[in-house]
Amino acid sequence: MRDWKYCPMCGSALSCSGSGREIRAACAGCGFVKYDNPLPTTIGLVVRGSRVLLLRRAIEPEIGQWDTVGGFMSGDETAEDCLRREAREEIGLEVDGLSFVGSFSSIYGDTGLHTIGLAFRCSIADEHAIELSGENSEYRWFDLGDLPDVAFDDVRKALVELRSAHASH
Repeated sequence: MRDWKYCPMCGSALSCSGSGREIRAACAGCGFVKYDNPLPTTIGLVVRGSRVLLLRRAIEPEIGQWDTVGGFMSGDETAEDCLRREAREEIGLEVDGLSFVGSFSSIYGDTGLHTIGLAFRCSIADEHAIELSGENSEYRWFDLGDLPDVAFDDVRKALVELRSAHASH
């Protein structure tokens, strides 16, 4: 947000202030203020027994890295609706039994965009019916005790939480 130069409302010069979590852009001309709030995303922890479904990203950011089903929320949907939509888009299946795992902060690749990932444990009816979209190049089921490196910090944190919860059962 520090690269914003002009107010989107009136075109006057913006001033950015603050640091870390408190950055904001303000316009002296019209009073517009924009805080660097995180963008909400969903993280679908599709589980079957002690395995979790991961997808290899075919697009930037983090092309080639492992990720979960999920994505950015639209303004008119709940986190649960977003995850269901993303699952239909990315793997061609409905997810069931959504159970909230937690919320996890991250930065989206090297974009500098702050996100807050809302993670849900869920399942699919038929693991052999997965049809990947162009966003991903392959899928694989990983044992919770032997996970690969994943693309985003919020997904890493969600997987740690999932593994911890699974180990305590």
